[in-house]
Amino acid sequence: MLVIDQLSAISNQGKIGHFFDRIKSVDEKLNSENIHINNITIKSRISIMVMIAVGAELTIMLSTFFCLVDSTKWYSFLWIMSCIPTLFSVFDKIWFATLLYCLKQRFKAINNCLDDLVENHYKIQQLNASKIKTDLVGSQSQGSILDIHSGNPFRSVEKKKLFSGKNRVAISNSGNSFRYNNNNKANKMVKIDNILNITSELSNTSKMDDKLSNFCQLHDEICELGKWLNELWSYPVLVLMAYGFLIFTAQLYFLYCGTQGQHIPSLFRSAKNAWITTIYLFYTSGKCIYLIYLSWKTSLESKRTGICLHKCGVAADNNAFYEIVNHLSLKLLNHSVDFSACGFFTLDMETLYGVSGGITSYLIILIQFNLAAQQAKEAGTSANYNNETSTVMFEEIRNISQQGLSKIGMLVASKNLAYMTTDSPF
Repeated sequence: MLVIDQLSAISNQGKIGHFFDRIKSVDEKLNSENIHINNITIKSRISIMVMIAVGAELTIMLSTFFCLVDSTKWYSFLWIMSCIPTLFSVFDKIWFATLLYCLKQRFKAINNCLDDLVENHYKIQQLNASKIKTDLVGSQSQGSILDIHSGNPFRSVEKKKLFSGKNRVAISNSGNSFRYNNNNKANKMVKIDNILNITSELSNTSKMDDKLSNFCQLHDEICELGKWLNELWSYPVLVLMAYGFLIFTAQLYFLYCGTQGQHIPSLFRSAKNAWITTIYLFYTSGKCIYLIYLSWKTSLESKRTGICLHKCGVAADNNAFYEIVNHLSLKLLNHSVDFSACGFFTLDMETLYGVSGGITSYLIILIQFNLAAQQAKEAGTSANYNNETSTVMFEEIRNISQQGLSKIGMLVASKNLAYMTTDSPF
């Protein structure tokens, strides 16, 4: 991992500077559209990721050194150097994650601006509708009072009974009732016209055409930056994913071997301790999962812009605006960006699910092979024990038989000697 990261960094030195220049150009164009990006959050995220990486590496290294390594030997201090490659690799991936978050933040800013346009449009429509309703209700109440001077004398008599004092004087001094009604209608129309002059930006088709075209151009530039970023870190990300898959599977397998009292290689000696293994696995999987999740969210934000654009068209409800939205949405179909590891697999949640299933499958296979090997070893041990037992029994029987034959020979010889010493005619 360290070698791949360093070679990639050397080959991409000039491109990184140009990448930041293009991000600065995009920010200037966003500022011209009154979209401001807060980079303070990016700085805090970098600080948090660096502290987590350093803390996790030191915890794993020191706990392994003091708990699992023989610190009395001088070459044991070489174990301290083991965290340097992974630490530098994590710093390289922090650069990638930070730049990826920058692109996601700019996609989200454009989408939020489009959502705000739609929300403001609906709010202004509701405000105009409520004001028009209030004005109409007020005009109807005034019209009921003015019906006293209408053409029906019976209704006027009935209405006069309902009013007294100032109201009756005001009605009697109104003069020509028809001219008063006409003036009231004219005032009402002026008020409605003033209300309807409060319009949203979506009502101005020519202005929104330029604004949405600028948004689509910015979206295209950010997507190009995303593709460029994927090319710069494609090999390091591929090696990191392979490393995470290997380490996660091997660490869990050797943890199982440690529980069975089996031999564990020195490279995976951290599997002897369950707590160190847990920290190590959380740290390693966190690096891989965070990059996959951030790549997936950035890709979703890039694809959500087309949805937000069509929301603007639905809110405006204008044929000319619909034509603009349809034209720009065709452009956005070619602007989507997906992040992959050298084209082998896409960095999304589906890949994470597949990797999890692969780790589980390989782990089960390794445990099954381990169980089969242990059973074969036990069977071989029992066979050797039986062979040794039978050999010992055979030796004992042969010794006993030899001893018996020697005793029989001695007995026969003694009898022959006794027979020879006795008185005999020969």
